[in-house]
Amino acid sequence: MTDSNQAPKLDSYAVFNAHASCRIDKSVQVFARVDNIFDRRYSTYGTFFETDAVPNFANGGAEFADARSVSPAGPRAFYVGLKVRF
Repeated sequence: MTDSNQAPKLDSYAVFNAHASCRIDKSVQVFARVDNIFDRRYSTYGTFFETDAVPNFANGGAEFADARSVSPAGPRAFYVGLKVRF
């Protein structure tokens, strides 16, 4: 199935980020940023693995039923900062 490219594609997604800054004076700036505003759950990368090469600790050691794995994207994140120039 993997060699013939018949595996299902990852779901499409849209992510919204925002940033803003305000200069207090010529040497001080305040900024803020929000990544993934709506806290969208999505995967950025998918791959396959050998199901018998990794123990399945999450399921009591049972064998994996699916050889697909995905890399989840980051959750919502907030950043606030102050930039000062001397």
